[in-house]
Amino acid sequence: MSDIPDGLPEDFEVYPSSRAAAGDFMAALSSLRNTLKPGDVRKYTQSGETYDDVIIRLALNASNNQSVLFRKNNSAEETKIQAWLSLVSEKSKLSVLSKAIPRFQGLNMEQLRDIAFISLNPERTTSLIDHLAEAYGVLLIVEPGFKAMKMDGCTFKLSQGTPVVGIPIRYNRYDSFWFTLMHELAHISLHYQQLDQPILDDLDEKTEEEIEVEANLIAKDSLVSRENWRKIWNARTDKRQFLMYCERANVHPAIAAGMLRYQSGNYKLFTDLVQVINIREAFGFTDD
Repeated sequence: MSDIPDGLPEDFEVYPSSRAAAGDFMAALSSLRNTLKPGDVRKYTQSGETYDDVIIRLALNASNNQSVLFRKNNSAEETKIQAWLSLVSEKSKLSVLSKAIPRFQGLNMEQLRDIAFISLNPERTTSLIDHLAEAYGVLLIVEPGFKAMKMDGCTFKLSQGTPVVGIPIRYNRYDSFWFTLMHELAHISLHYQQLDQPILDDLDEKTEEEIEVEANLIAKDSLVSRENWRKIWNARTDKRQFLMYCERANVHPAIAAGMLRYQSGNYKLFTDLVQVINIREAFGFTDD
């Protein structure tokens, strides 16, 4: 296995810390090896690592980190999610070690709206990582998901209380990225005390679960007020009026178009608008 990265403290966990953790590690290792092939993990390989090194690293992180949900389920989908959460957890811990993160003080609706305003300038999107950390004590980890992984985002908190948002950029669209981000930030705002275990979100699933309904509502309200949304909704068949109301509402047209398509179930609406920004490319990732 590759050497421990420079700068990590000597007690940084690199082996199962108990008999129970050792059992979890072996179960995770078996599931990961059965599900992920060398081609699946190539883009997650660090310098000098082999396929086995990556699999062991993911299994160790999953079994040692209480913030990451390890569900003993042999399905390929669950294993992919576990592996991706391991990557997000690993990156979040390294972020905490490498820079000063202020203590999280909560997120209110006004702050969520301020964050959403950044979406008006697509060129500022990648600045979100530093902005959320420095201004609010929230870590944003943008980490490409495994192929066909059915998850849009997650949130959890580290042992010292720092909340983490993980986004795999499941769909390469500006509206999807921003709604997912605001949905996860809404969870942090509303459900911080429940984040000792991750909240995992597949936003394609229709759910009546209370915390998901609440997060959806706050995410939508942070991106566009209800009064303005009614005007945008009524203008959905008139592009000129739609763009006019988007401008007045201070919401990016790509985001409003995506919300319209989802709520109406009409995915032929404004196709040209939702495809204008390559969000994966903006974060330096490419489709395999």
